Amino acid sequence: MLSTHDSPALKGVLLLLILCCLWFATSAVGEAVSGNWLPLAVALLLWLPLAWGLWRLHPLARRVAVALLWLVVIVLPIGVINPFAAMDGAVDIGQPLWRLLVPVFSGVALALFMLHILGKYKAEFSRDDTR
Repeated sequence: MLSTHDSPALKGVLLLLILCCLWFATSAVGEAVSGNWLPLAVALLLWLPLAWGLWRLHPLARRVAVALLWLVVIVLPIGVINPFAAMDGAVDIGQPLWRLLVPVFSGVALALFMLHILGKYKAEFSRDDTR
């Protein structure tokens, strides 16, 4: 259980990841109300079980979170900083470069920090059901 550990860094990272999962699930419910049911299916099959698994410190949930964080680290810079995004008009060419780089690199830095914490406290995610 999340509340039985002394590490404030692990608690903070897990709480942030759980809140992100719940936010994605909440936005999926909004999409379902609009008629798009696929995000709700993803929320029921991925985001809610991931949030529960992270709360219970399940090792599979940790592995899924690590894989998703690595996806953020790799895809976020490539998706935003590329010539095709500029050609399609997704990025305003007239804005300064730092306005584009600051959100991307802060998101990547946060994901790398979370990866570090999840790697450092890997032993906390055990398979025993004594918690």
